[in-house]
Amino acid sequence: MNHTIEQTLDRYLKSGHEARTVTLGDDFAIVYSPSFDVLPDHPYRSPFVVALFCRSGRAIGRVNMQTFEVRSGSFFIVLSQQITELVDVSSDFRADYVLMSDEFVSGLGIANIFAVRRSVTHNPCYELSSEACEALDTYIRMCSTLIATQHNPHRREILTLLTRAFFLGFGYYMHSLSEQSECRSRGERIVEEFLHLVEDNYSTHRNLGFYAERLSLTAKHLSTVVGECSGYSATEWIERYVTLDAITQLCSTSRTVKEIAYDLGFPSQSFFGKYFTRVVGISPAAYRAKHNKYM
Repeated sequence: MNHTIEQTLDRYLKSGHEARTVTLGDDFAIVYSPSFDVLPDHPYRSPFVVALFCRSGRAIGRVNMQTFEVRSGSFFIVLSQQITELVDVSSDFRADYVLMSDEFVSGLGIANIFAVRRSVTHNPCYELSSEACEALDTYIRMCSTLIATQHNPHRREILTLLTRAFFLGFGYYMHSLSEQSECRSRGERIVEEFLHLVEDNYSTHRNLGFYAERLSLTAKHLSTVVGECSGYSATEWIERYVTLDAITQLCSTSRTVKEIAYDLGFPSQSFFGKYFTRVVGISPAAYRAKHNKYM
């Protein structure tokens, strides 16, 4: 079950945790230095966009199976519905979080929103210069001050304009950083293109031939390149995407195994069960019973 921003923060505070929060309905919120012991110990999907500004310490996480390290002075963005995992976090980790609903982001009307999303999808973590850190800090403080001014009837409109300006400025900055890191071998570029294709198609295409054809390569060559450059075979990557999504649904939702099977494009629950058991080593039902409260 997906929770709204207000519901998520309400559950967090009612669980006994303390954090300073500033919210504007279900559209936008800022959370200062929350603790992480309430986060699930399994992959999950955030129902909203989460932007994190690391103030100190370090954390390691995965977004759609790619591992990233967040350190002091870095900016990290998770788009809604991306599969996220927290791997490790230092005791001195402190960060400010900006939460935005999909409706709020869609209403920004940013002409280059596709380019921004593409940059974030390829690389959600950015090491910021001192000037960029100052600009981000200013944006967060301005938003916090604006939201606190409850008598202002134009808060949402102003917040939209501030955030639009932020995305336009930072979108260009993030795209520039991405271009600076484009010095990759042909093999690395093939792996990146392959993984993006898998991310978009794993629920409907699990055959290696589909991806090889899309990349104008033979299945054998694609398998060799992916294995040499990533340490996992192309087929293993496809299996990992499928089972990661399955595990996320088993652990984070009350959907039946049959519903999950059909959602992932399997012709039957039985077929899905055999696939999951072969890859993970345990049946979907047994995995849920071991790791999840939904029964």
